[in-house]
Amino acid sequence: MKTEKSCGCIILEGDKVLLIGAKDDEGKLFWSFPKGHQEANETDIETAIRETKEETGLDIEISNIAPIKTGHFVHGGTVYKNITLFIAKPLNHELKPQIEEVEQVKWVKTSEAKKYFTDFYSEAWEELLKRLHNL
Repeated sequence: MKTEKSCGCIILEGDKVLLIGAKDDEGKLFWSFPKGHQEANETDIETAIRETKEETGLDIEISNIAPIKTGHFVHGGTVYKNITLFIAKPLNHELKPQIEEVEQVKWVKTSEAKKYFTDFYSEAWEELLKRLHNL
């Protein structure tokens, strides 16, 4: 089976989380976290920081919490995408969505975030909430 790797961030500030809306292979809007493909010789953290900046315009600081890993099939089920997400906080607040890949970028109350996710992102969100509760 062919695989891809993406890295990104779950950006938290106060009682809000930053979500991006993008189109899937069929053109349907879905919500996730800023993330993208890892380039040659990049570490997971370098990819997460670069992709977050590209997709949202935000500079971020990664926390020391271990990454959350999830994944799903893409391209009609022919490729499995492994996703590594780091917890981060924003260092600036001017959102500049990447026009080519991102339909929307918005802050959502953490208490309402779950309704935006399906499947794998829901699992990643639940893992984050569990980790934050144990701190």
